[in-house]
Amino acid sequence: MHKRFWKTVSVEEADGRFQPVLDGRPIRLPQGHVLSVPTRALAQGIAAEWGRIAEGASFTPDSLPLTRIAGTMVERISPDPAAARQALLELGVDDGLCYRTASSPVTDRVFDWLKGKEIFPNVTDGLMPVAQSGFYMAGLRQLLARQDDVGLAALGVLAPALGSLLLALALVAGVVSEGDAVSLANADEEKQLTVWGRDDELIRTMTNRVTDVREGLQFLAFGQQK
Repeated sequence: MHKRFWKTVSVEEADGRFQPVLDGRPIRLPQGHVLSVPTRALAQGIAAEWGRIAEGASFTPDSLPLTRIAGTMVERISPDPAAARQALLELGVDDGLCYRTASSPVTDRVFDWLKGKEIFPNVTDGLMPVAQSGFYMAGLRQLLARQDDVGLAALGVLAPALGSLLLALALVAGVVSEGDAVSLANADEEKQLTVWGRDDELIRTMTNRVTDVREGLQFLAFGQQK
């Protein structure tokens, strides 16, 4: 838990990148890197987070979601984007979208989009792991290769939140809407609530998913805005 110690928040440009600064000083990340991002819009979004914290108020990393995602991008993704792509690829090996018991308009749109890119995941209505082909993995690698650091950072939030790299990729590509993606990801919890009644833990999981997806998309939008 930390308390606000700064009086002013602003954004400065340095070497073609943008830094949110507190009282004229750059923000330092846990490993010592300066928090520097590729677009002014993202830096302004981060600065706004710090500016919203009341004077003397306590805050945690959860109060600063854009800062948290940007910190991951700067300290973990940018130094080794290949490792970040590999970590995401491993989510696609056993993708949650491949274990749906019934199709829906949303899943149909995702699979049609993948088909157009010659990516054909194997699916099952059972619980046993389903093996994926080398062609499928190669197709996913190509999709991930097109993602810059901002896209990889956003996917690093969206894919775990949605339980599916395929759904996250379709979401950032505009194939499905935020609401449709979250509704599909929440389907299992919704079914359990219908059968068993109110469960605070399930409701918390669904609420956190909504928040994570919103924050991941906001980061992506700011990071892509020129």
